Amino acid sequence: MSAFQRLLGYMRPYFMQIAAAAIMLAIAGGLMSLVVATLKPIVNQGVLTQPEATAADEPENQNLLDRFVENLPVEEWSAWLYERPMAQVPVLLVVLFLIRGILLYFGQYLTTKAGAGVIRDLRADLFSSLIFQSQSFFRTHQTGQVMSRLLNDVERIQRVSSRVLADLFRVGAMAPAMLILVLIYDWRLTLFSLIVLPAMGYPMARLGRRLRKASTRSQESIAEAANQLKETVTGIKVVQAFTMEDIAVNRFHQSLARLFKVDLQAGRAAAASGPIVEVVGAIAGGILFYIAGRSIASGAVDAGDFVVALGGLTFLFMSIRRLNSVNVEIQQALAAAVRVFEMMDCRPDVSDAPDAAPFEGQPREISFENVDFTYAASDGPALSGINLRLRRGEMVALVGPSGAGKSTLANLMLRFADPTYGTVSIDGRDLRGLTLDSLRSNLGLVTQETVLFDATVRSNISAGRDNVPLERIREVASAAQADEFVSALPEGYDTRLGEDGARLSMGQRQRLSIARALFKDPPFLVLDEATSALDAESEDEVKKAMKTLLKGRGSLVIAHRLATIREADRIVVLNEGRIVEEGDHQSLLALGGLYAHLHQLQFQE
Repeated sequence: MSAFQRLLGYMRPYFMQIAAAAIMLAIAGGLMSLVVATLKPIVNQGVLTQPEATAADEPENQNLLDRFVENLPVEEWSAWLYERPMAQVPVLLVVLFLIRGILLYFGQYLTTKAGAGVIRDLRADLFSSLIFQSQSFFRTHQTGQVMSRLLNDVERIQRVSSRVLADLFRVGAMAPAMLILVLIYDWRLTLFSLIVLPAMGYPMARLGRRLRKASTRSQESIAEAANQLKETVTGIKVVQAFTMEDIAVNRFHQSLARLFKVDLQAGRAAAASGPIVEVVGAIAGGILFYIAGRSIASGAVDAGDFVVALGGLTFLFMSIRRLNSVNVEIQQALAAAVRVFEMMDCRPDVSDAPDAAPFEGQPREISFENVDFTYAASDGPALSGINLRLRRGEMVALVGPSGAGKSTLANLMLRFADPTYGTVSIDGRDLRGLTLDSLRSNLGLVTQETVLFDATVRSNISAGRDNVPLERIREVASAAQADEFVSALPEGYDTRLGEDGARLSMGQRQRLSIARALFKDPPFLVLDEATSALDAESEDEVKKAMKTLLKGRGSLVIAHRLATIREADRIVVLNEGRIVEEGDHQSLLALGGLYAHLHQLQFQE
């Protein structure tokens, strides 16, 4: 119910559109009862077999037609129809279906428009909640799972918020209209219907609960398959290089088999609902025909009334069957909505405190004081007892074995996570007391895995800010040693780079990343293995760009290749989450500790 109420909340801004659509669709559904009512004069008057019959033959059976003819807007039309009783029913039917068609068109259009708005708002809110999640969220949620919620689950909700909602208004009005029609023409059939309808509603409710559970499992299986597809596509080089094609195919087939099994469970529940309704309706119809046949033969029931009541019951049962299908789709949509809101409600581990204040001015120093950090579900701390200061204009290098805690320390500086114990501060102010925007506006990041977007070079350098003058873009690109190769691209700075910058070499991508950092012009920088994946020539170009980038800034440089950090002001050596050595290159070599050992391993030849 909570998910249902929240969906209603998303519909609230479109209340007027939905209300107008509901009224028009309800009228369109109710008009079908008038169409069924025209069966009585056809049967009792013999219009189909007695052309010479007149409207005055059986006035008691002509109430509907009389009202229609008398209320025509032009008196000549009324006179013309009075003289031609055979034309009255066809003209009435044409008028009814014309009005109904107009109402259906505008009602369904407004419902679709409102539904599209609801889904747009829902997707936007879900994406907004995802984009502000902490790094830990993306470590615990697979990419395929996130994409499945944003695309597949919301798509199921979309079907309900447009087409199914329109059917609910239309058929929901048709069912009671037919029930009233049957009550007017034969109350005994109405009582009979009231006995049959609960028998049809019980299995619908039971199957609805089963469908919701099966739909939830189905969406989870889709997310698993989507994640395997993403892993295979992004890692296709490794898959092919290690001849893992058959293994990848088998894994995907297993995921599809699990999805197939769950979909069959949902399919069985959905398939059973229709026949159950039809069987109950058939039993009721058989009993009804037997009773009515005897009543008509004895003269206790008027043939025209019976035909109208029978037609009304037929449409009533058809309406219930369609409402059953609507219920199936609503249950599936509610299961999807629960999953969407569940992800939307995930609270980020790192967010602005209620009393967070923006950092103002130019920062001078970032410090770590007795900092410990432990990852969730980890056996031990990733960092322990860290005390470190990084001053503006100073280059501090972090080295150490893999898993020593270098990237974790950089993440704490960028506030991708908060320390378990201790304080990370900027000019003496705890980072947790600052707004994230103001903190990160003073920090830049260049990583080993270059992240470029499928947009223009200009947009990538300016981080999506398209109103920046081209002169400014070219200025930072030149400083990053990138202007020459960018100018040689087919459309220069307006060239689209493709997914993850696929049109560029690794060195070119890295120089654009440095240009992006230069454009931001932050006082402090984190460089995480920025040159480790480059060849010698590309590394030389990137080093030139980095020299410009680091000038006048405080920089925390993570490096495995010790040749890149010999000129660092200080080198901090981490091991098992602790600082074990600190000093410049020569003093650490003279110390003969871990740094000297790592240096010897890299340069022993």
